[in-house]
Parts: sequence; C-alpha cells; structure tokens
Amino acid sequence: MKKTLIALLFGALCVSNGLKAQEKKDDPVVIEIGDEKIRQSEFMKSFNQSNTELSKMSEAEKRKALEEYVYLYTNFRLKIKDALVERYDTMPSFQKEYSVYRNEIAAPYLIDSQSLENILQEVYRRNQQAVRASHIMVALPRNPSPEDTLKAYNKAMDLYAKAIEKGADFKKLAIAFSEDPSVRTHEARNTDKTIEGNGGDLGYFSVFDMVLPFEDAAYSLGICEISKPVRSEYGYHIIKLVDKVDIYGKTSLQHIWVGSPNERDTARMISVINDAYRRLNAGEDFNKVVQDCSDDKRTLPVNGLLENVPANRMVPEYVKEISKLKVGEYSQPFKTKFGWHIIKVVKKDTIPPLDDMKAFYKQRISRDQRSKQPQHVFVENMKEKYTFVDYTTDSKVAFDELRATITDSVFKRTWVLPTLQNGAMPAFSIGDKTYTVNDFAKYISDSQRRLRMRRKNLDVYYHEIYGYFVNDKVVEYADSRLEQDYPEFSEMVEEYRNGLLIFAYNDSKVWSKAILDTVGLKEFYAVESVKHDINNPEHAKYFWGDRADIMTVAIMDSNCAEKSKVMKVVEKNAFKEGMTKEKMTEAVEKKINKKKCSIPNPVYVRTIMVEKENEIIKPEQFKKGIYMGNNQKTMGYVIIIVRDIKNPEIKSLIEARGYYINDYQNYLEENLIKGLRNKYKVVVHEDKINAINY
Repeated sequence: MKKTLIALLFGALCVSNGLKAQEKKDDPVVIEIGDEKIRQSEFMKSFNQSNTELSKMSEAEKRKALEEYVYLYTNFRLKIKDALVERYDTMPSFQKEYSVYRNEIAAPYLIDSQSLENILQEVYRRNQQAVRASHIMVALPRNPSPEDTLKAYNKAMDLYAKAIEKGADFKKLAIAFSEDPSVRTHEARNTDKTIEGNGGDLGYFSVFDMVLPFEDAAYSLGICEISKPVRSEYGYHIIKLVDKVDIYGKTSLQHIWVGSPNERDTARMISVINDAYRRLNAGEDFNKVVQDCSDDKRTLPVNGLLENVPANRMVPEYVKEISKLKVGEYSQPFKTKFGWHIIKVVKKDTIPPLDDMKAFYKQRISRDQRSKQPQHVFVENMKEKYTFVDYTTDSKVAFDELRATITDSVFKRTWVLPTLQNGAMPAFSIGDKTYTVNDFAKYISDSQRRLRMRRKNLDVYYHEIYGYFVNDKVVEYADSRLEQDYPEFSEMVEEYRNGLLIFAYNDSKVWSKAILDTVGLKEFYAVESVKHDINNPEHAKYFWGDRADIMTVAIMDSNCAEKSKVMKVVEKNAFKEGMTKEKMTEAVEKKINKKKCSIPNPVYVRTIMVEKENEIIKPEQFKKGIYMGNNQKTMGYVIIIVRDIKNPEIKSLIEARGYYINDYQNYLEENLIKGLRNKYKVVVHEDKINAINY
C-alpha cells in the first residue's frame, strides 16, 4: 500500500494545488472536492505523466486506466486538502525540509547562468594546461589602509619598470626586492633545516592552484611576458610567464635519478645516466635499469614509481618532459638542480568532457572569487529589471550617523546595534520594497558573526558591508518574486510542497500510526486472525506449518569432550521436564577435559523451532528423538534433540507482525478515505470523464 501511494504521489505531484486552470469552455470541471474545482486539463496532465505507457495500451486498457486514476487522484487531492486544513504545512519539520529544497531549486535562478557558463568554459580550457611563472611580490599588511595600498602600488610599479627594462634579470630582481619569503634561502620554521630559495620561480601550476587574480594574470600572458602589478589578498605581484604546457591532472611515472651532493661528482653522474639511456635504447627492461642505476633509494623497492603526482608537486623539468611523452615512452636524460634524470610515463590523466566536470567545477568555483561574477551580473540585471533606486546621497546624514558608531568592535563581533535618530531614512528601494538605514544597521549587527570579516580599515569595511547588504537584499527580493515570475519554478516548488504534505499526512494517519498504535494493532489482530483459514493458500503466511522444537548441543572442539560421554549426558537429560539450554550446558560442561581443551567456551547450546524444510535436520529426523547433526565441523560435533513436533497453528502477532502491520495500514487507509469522502463533498462528473479523448 505504501509503495502504491508513493507511486501515485510522485506521478501526480506535477499538478499544483495552487495552479488553477484558466476558465475555458473546452476545459470543463471534471471533479469537485468541497469548494475546489479540478478541470480536465489539470487532471489529464497528471494522468498522462502517471501513465507513461499509454501509447502501448489498447483503447479498452486506456479507458480502464483512466477510470482507476479518477479514484486514486481524487483520494490524493482529498488528502492534500485535509493536510492543509489540519495545518501540516506549519509543522517545523515540514517547513525546514521545504525551505532546504526550495533554496536548492532556487539557486540556479539567482545567478546569471550565462556568466557561470562562460566561467565553466574558461576553467575547462585552463585545466588542460599548466603554466610556469615567476613573481616579485610587494606585500600588504592584513589590514591595509588606503595609504598602505597606494604606497605598495607605487613600489610595485617601480619594480615593474625595472623588470621590463631591456636586459633586466627577473630572478635577480626577485631575490633583491620580492617580499615573498620563499624567494631567498631561509631557515625552516621550528627546525634547523635550510630551505633553498626559489628565486621567485613558482614552478608549474594549473587552475585553482593559485589565488584567482594571480591565475588570471598568468594564463593571460605570453611566454616571457611580464604583467603590470596584479593585486591579490597578499599584496601586488609582478608576474613573468616562463612556460605553458599541455598537461591535465595527475601522472604516474617511473624515474631514474642520478644525483650527488658533491659538484665534483658531475662526471660520474653524466656517465651513469648516459649508460642507463644506452641500455634502455638497447631494449633492456626499465625496471632493471632503475635497480642498477638510480640513486633514489626511497623508490627503488617500487622500481622508481611515483604515483598520481599533480604538476604543482613536481620538479618543473619533470612537467616539461611529461608534456612531450605519451604513456609508455621515456625521456632523454635531462638535468635538474638535483642531478640527472630519465623518466617513463606509466599513466596520464585525460580530461573528461566539460559536462562531466561541471559539478566538480561548480563546487570549486563556490570557494573562490569566481563565484562573485555570476552573482554580480545577476544583481545588476535585477536592479534594472525591478527598478533600483539609490538614496545614499539623499540620506547622507543618516549614513554618516551610522558610520560614526562603527568601531573595531565589529571585528570582535561585539558591536552593539545603535538607536539612530535618522535611521528611518531610506537606503535604497527595489520594486515595491524600501530598505532603511536602520535595516542596514541591523544587517551589520547580524553579519558580525555570520561574515567573520578580517580586521581592516573601517572606511573600507563600511563600503564593503554596504555592498553586501545591497546584494543580499536584491537577491532576497528576486527570490521572493520567483513563483510569480517563473511558472515552471512555481510548479516545481508546489510539487515538492505537496509531496512533503502527503508524505507527512500518510505517515501520521497510516504508516507510522500502524506501527506505533500497539493497542489498535492488537485489536486488529484479534478481529482479523480468526478470519484466516489454514486451507486457503492466500492465508498461508499467517500460519505455521508442522514444526520441530529442537535443542542443539555443539562441542566446538572434539578434544574437549568425548562424543560418547556427551551423548550419554544428552540422552539422560534431553527429555526431562523443564530442561533449559542453561541446564543442559551445565550438565555437558562437567564432561569437559580441561587439560586437553584449549578454547574458552567449548559448549554451545541453543533451542530453536524449525519447519520441515530446513538445514539443521534431515527429513527422516523430523520426529522426536536424538540425532547426530548434519553439519559436523572438523574440529567438533553437534548433537540434535528433537524435543517435540508441533502441529500447524496460527502465528502470534509478534511472529507475523510485518504482515499484520501491512494489513492494518490498508485498513487505516480505507477508513481514512471513507472519512474524507464524508468530510468533504466529492462530485465526479462522469459525463465529462467519459467524454475525454486522448
């Protein structure tokens, strides 16, 4: 019954209780439920979507399906009506789940889809390449003032002028002037190790590896081209593009590494790597050459294998070589600052189609600055669509009054919402909604904990938080208009709303009630169980057939007790009145040879009822007696006592609880529908139903 109701539910949910068909002469009312009038178009839309095999049916089958659906659909609409009357839509659990779902399906309507698509395509293009870049950084403090920012920008522009001078050495400039600590050799924190400086060279990286402004600049440059200062959260960067190669994802490779900390060992390294290359060209196995030549002791046990390494975790020269090689190919010898190398590509990731990557990209985009672009375009479009009016100039006195109350306490989340003399003045309006400076002040107060903004110049903060306020309220207004502006959205939301309503209603009235109403279930069992006939095959599930009441005595290891001795104990005690498994265990345990027994619990006794067809006793053992078990284990044995044979009998409520719960649910469903049809006047216009052509 539950499955049938769910199937009807999700077939019928495409019809909204709130969507009214237009009054048309060719769209007659086919069903009336109280004051609701259901028209043919509404009913047939649900019918057609619930019966997807209509094209394969004969006319008679279609007519029968239509007649059956009238009954089911009427019941469905009765439940929706009663659920609303009984205010199921006000239940906190309903409102929470409904809100989550609505927000999910509203999300695509609240961004600019074309901007998002453009970003996805751009990310996909970049993802197929890795770029290598160097940079010179002018750092900004965590809370830069406008003066700090201007000073850093001017310094960056001076460095840019030096960098683009003919003959300028970018690496030397980076070492001399960059404020990125990784540029110069330095002591590792909390250790005595020295980390060699990178001279500004960041190696290869791909999309999402760097902050977005840095990534944008790097991918826009030509080889050896130098950018003007680019602002990021860390400061200003002058970026030089060193290389760009076709590579995606992770690569598995084998490598031969010949290295030495002694510069005078160069001749040996060159000799060894060239010999390795000669042997490979002569057809020797790569694994063998690795074992004979490689100095990388860490990877020798796996024949020099490095698995699933992304480009940004490799020595740059490795990335360059990999981009040239196909799977199975090996490189010529090449040099890095660590020595000499030969690599062989074992596996290369290939980028899936864009459609397969979109879900992953959207997740990553949501965590970086790209996410702001589709939202920004959307907000600007909504401002134009719904007529945005800015009152910041007209209400300057109110804004200034609020600004005067803003202190560093907002960053500690302790700023207290003030009472503003001019707070009722408008901040902006959109459509028919006007937001005041008081609304803005409350937004600041509420946002202290939610936004967790870093400490910054208060004027900068005030400007940013107002931008957030405007954006959020414009999106909020657009959200409130979705049902009105997008009929398909309204239909989807109403669909799900009705789905939640009907599920909560059925669960309360039928499904959970049948499980939780123990008194009602017992009364139902008392009435229904006597109606079942053991000779009726349809009632077989309510009865036990012939059953054997058995006790099994298992000795887990035959070394613990001789079979003959245990059998004597069993024969002596098996049919004593009141013999329990505990008493039998106690009697058998007296025969355990503790010197030979090495297991802690060698005796296992249990009692069980089995029907004629079972895996414990043979058919010829289905009578009172003592038998050796069928499933004797190599380490032990089992003795079976058939204590009694039970005649067929009706199952108790506990034994057949699942069946009776299902029957009780059907009983509650039938009574519910009868009650609803009495509560609300139902009129089915049979003449209109019969006149339907499809």
